[in-house]
Order: sequence, then structure tokens, then C-alpha cells
Amino acid sequence: MSFSDRPNIPPLKAAGCFAYTLVATLMVLFFFIGGVMGDCAEGPYDDCKEGWTNFLMFPGSLIIAIVIGIFLARWAMRNESDD
Repeated sequence: MSFSDRPNIPPLKAAGCFAYTLVATLMVLFFFIGGVMGDCAEGPYDDCKEGWTNFLMFPGSLIIAIVIGIFLARWAMRNESDD
């Protein structure tokens, strides 16, 4: 297989990959902002999560998004005749 042999991805699969990328990016950014800001900006500090718990929300969601994206890309680029 040479580099000029690009797989032809059907438009619906390409749109699905784009939609997944958009949703995963928004999810990771949401958890990143939540992890940075924390949950104790004001108010009672009795039930606050510790700093490392908030920090783990971002890398964990990023790792999950990357792993699912790898499987999605493998599924989208496989040959339909290999079923």
C-alpha cells in the first residue's frame, strides 16, 4: 500500500467521524474547565473534592476520547469487502 492509496470514506461515515470529533472535543473541554475551576469557588467547603480528583476528570476523558476515536477511525477506513 502506498501513500497515494487513500481509502474512500463514505460521506455518512465521514460525517459521523466529524460529529464524534466535535462532541468529544466539547466533552473534554467541559471536563477540563470543570477540573480547572473546581467545585468550591464559593460557599461551604465541607463537601469539596480535592484538587487531584478535579484534575483527573480532564486526562481521563481525553484518554477515553482518543481510544474511541482510534476504534472509530479503524471502523470508518476498513474495506467493506472484509466483512
